[in-house]
Amino acid sequence: LEKSERSKSREATLDDNNDCDGLSLLESFSSMLFPHDTRVRDASLMVRSSKPVFLRVDRPPEVSDHEYEKLKQANLLLLCNRSLALSVGRGMMTVGTLHSSLAERLPIPEICLAGRVPPTNTIVALDTTSAPAEMTTWPEFHNGVASGLRIGVENDESKESAQITRTWILYNKPSASNYQSAPQNRTTQTNKSGNTQHAHGGFLMALGLRGHLSKLAITDIFDYLTTGSVTTIVGVLLGMAANKRSTCDPATSKMLCLHVPSLLPLTFSQMETSSVIQSAAIAGIGILYQGSSHRLMTEFLLTEIGKRPTNDLSTQDRESYKLSCGLALGMVNLRKGGSSNAGLADLCIEERLHGYIVGGKEDEMQMRKEANERASSTGLNGDAEYCSRIAEYSLNTDVTAPAATLALGLMYMKTGDKNIASRMDIPDTNFLLDYVRPDLLLLRVVARSLILWDDVLANDEWIEAQLPSVVKDNYNLLGQSVGLNCASLTGIAPMQVDVNRSGAMDLDERKTAFGVDLETGHSNRETADRNVDKQAIRQIHAHLVAGACFSLGLRYAGTGNEKASRTLTKRIQVFQSMRDGNDPIMVARKPEKLLLEMCLSCTVISLALVMAGTGDIDALRLFRELRWKHNSDTRFGGHMAFGAAIGLLFLGGGSCTIGREPEDIAALLMAFFPRYPIITSDNQYHLQALRHFYVLAVKRREIEVIDVDSREPIYIPIEVNFVDDQHPPLSLTAPCLVRNVGTVSQIKVSSERYFPLTKIIQAEDSSTSLNTFGRNFTVFVKKKSGFLSYVQDPHSIRSLLAQTGTSKISALELIKSFTEDSRVLAFAQYFCNTRQQSHMHDLVLHKATLAEMCTDILYECLVNEKPEAVAIYLSMMQSVASIKKHAALRQTWDIW
Repeated sequence: LEKSERSKSREATLDDNNDCDGLSLLESFSSMLFPHDTRVRDASLMVRSSKPVFLRVDRPPEVSDHEYEKLKQANLLLLCNRSLALSVGRGMMTVGTLHSSLAERLPIPEICLAGRVPPTNTIVALDTTSAPAEMTTWPEFHNGVASGLRIGVENDESKESAQITRTWILYNKPSASNYQSAPQNRTTQTNKSGNTQHAHGGFLMALGLRGHLSKLAITDIFDYLTTGSVTTIVGVLLGMAANKRSTCDPATSKMLCLHVPSLLPLTFSQMETSSVIQSAAIAGIGILYQGSSHRLMTEFLLTEIGKRPTNDLSTQDRESYKLSCGLALGMVNLRKGGSSNAGLADLCIEERLHGYIVGGKEDEMQMRKEANERASSTGLNGDAEYCSRIAEYSLNTDVTAPAATLALGLMYMKTGDKNIASRMDIPDTNFLLDYVRPDLLLLRVVARSLILWDDVLANDEWIEAQLPSVVKDNYNLLGQSVGLNCASLTGIAPMQVDVNRSGAMDLDERKTAFGVDLETGHSNRETADRNVDKQAIRQIHAHLVAGACFSLGLRYAGTGNEKASRTLTKRIQVFQSMRDGNDPIMVARKPEKLLLEMCLSCTVISLALVMAGTGDIDALRLFRELRWKHNSDTRFGGHMAFGAAIGLLFLGGGSCTIGREPEDIAALLMAFFPRYPIITSDNQYHLQALRHFYVLAVKRREIEVIDVDSREPIYIPIEVNFVDDQHPPLSLTAPCLVRNVGTVSQIKVSSERYFPLTKIIQAEDSSTSLNTFGRNFTVFVKKKSGFLSYVQDPHSIRSLLAQTGTSKISALELIKSFTEDSRVLAFAQYFCNTRQQSHMHDLVLHKATLAEMCTDILYECLVNEKPEAVAIYLSMMQSVASIKKHAALRQTWDIW
């Protein structure tokens, strides 16, 4: 058999066909998972950023050449804004798909900022002279991460994972001249060498996420931290923390603490450390101490959430720093809330976090501690250091509430503690809703769902149950009032009059029929709730629905649940109609454009989490329709979310899915925090580097079946059984992805063309468990003689048994129809073909020619699965012929 497309892709070189981004090889890699259409190719085109974009700009007759060029540059800037955001999605699609020798540098594709203008396909480059200096800094970082994630994990048995060494990592390092100039240009590097350095920082983070960064020596780490750019330092800190996840490694802990000024002595606090590096170090502490309930780190992170700025440097990206503290606190005490966290009872974590959420009086002990630190610290001129930008005399819940909400949700994840969940209830009156920011309500819904994990249901009723009645009533009133106004403009069609009734309606009946107060002209409900802030109702409703959808995405991540998929698709279409439609009711209920885009992005990611790795064609069509819009209203974060959704849909080329363990959910929450950047350099509310922590939740659950004779992957029907009786057996066709719906117990081969096989999956045996991270599960089978594979004979009409007695054809033609074994075909051609062996008619055994005898022997051996018995039959024939020709006793020795 010729080698399959998947086998060819595994033997391809790194620079084959200049496929630097790995998307061309991905099409061959996934050819057997999606054999009936080109969905993988279409998805690859939607996340590729290394080719010029298609640029079509209509030119009116009155537009001059100069103005036309400005129009092309304006449209090209919008398209390139989308290209800059696609690297995150490309990394999801190509994660773990590199199957080639790592004898060369890992290619990192350049982000193409150019357009292709029809009909001549002229290439127009983007004019970046007026663009911000940091326009490509973080996109290049994401580009490096996406390239590095193609490598397999450390505990994988693949050949490329064993080749990751310290020498190879340093071989991929840019030239030393770039690093020597880095400290002076950390925020303004726009040349090619600077972009290469940013991409290398992302590459280092990817190595850490895949478990390879620990192969570097401590001197190499020191060199990166002292001479690297901001992106390089962030990549090293987060990569080392992910590499040492849940180990509390002392060396890594010291490295992270050195980049947090609050953990340094007061004499070292004046070291200028970027806010991005501080946020990365805090997030790394959470990953490093995950699930340990470390006393010192818990107390430190809890204090940092409510700490007020002490100097002007601590005000930059303050929201992102506080959020990293909250996520880290939740990961350090992951599912350790309540009685299981008895050693931290004196810290009163729940009460203090609740205070950070709702506000109130600040802890006096904390205030005295901050006052002492402020008095002890001195500025550069020797005076006491103060913050001249922000003056806070009480808790700022706008900054502390997101971190405290998520920390409390992670601490009590899947515990079902209703007392803690009640602390994050949604206000049920208009007065109380005015005191909570709408986007904080989204986080409350998510945190409540994490705690009440088993209560989350995949239906519209559960989503509606998350909305207070006051919000639902006022939101419905918006549409009703618009409908009445439209009806009054178009006539009296909505009025229904009973023609069989005599007499006129009284005043009360007319109020009931029209729903309008005839004296004031307002609707009845509008008269009662005239003081309600309509814009606030729109914002609150959109955020609550988005939060409920995100909770559904986390709850059913990787399961492919059809009910959840239908529910989320319906909500996405509602947001889409608000964004693109002109329906008066939807326009009346539409919030601000930026807010609507954020809610739509959150809901799209939720659907992608549910259908992760499935390559669902309906979801792909929906995502393709959403991503098509590229006007000024669609920001960088929106493009990133749509690209990430497509990447999740084809996670690992369709061979991976998302885990549902507590540590996996925490990583997903950190990666898909529902607040996306507005511009490429935006790290104010969430650190962009954390978007790649979804890799910690990726599980490879592909079943691959290999034919032992051809050593090639094949199609074959299988049956997958689960440990839990609640999940019925699944009938699949390998190769396939087993969705994350339960723990697999055994795999059965259910095909009449292959010998039966039942593979027992031992959960405790990590070498053969399908539920382990990082490897495919391979089953070896043997095909029965007389049958072809499902590719050659899909309907089983060319098998040997199906053709017996159907027609008088030669033995060679018959054998060719169901086998391609060269030895069998050669035997049939030279011994079984009667037309070529007619000259041997003198050798007769029981009035049968040698060719006929060989044909019968071959047929009998193949039917009984004993092709090796052909040689025995031939030896017996030769012995019998020798006895007849030379009748001697010694001729019978071979027979006996």
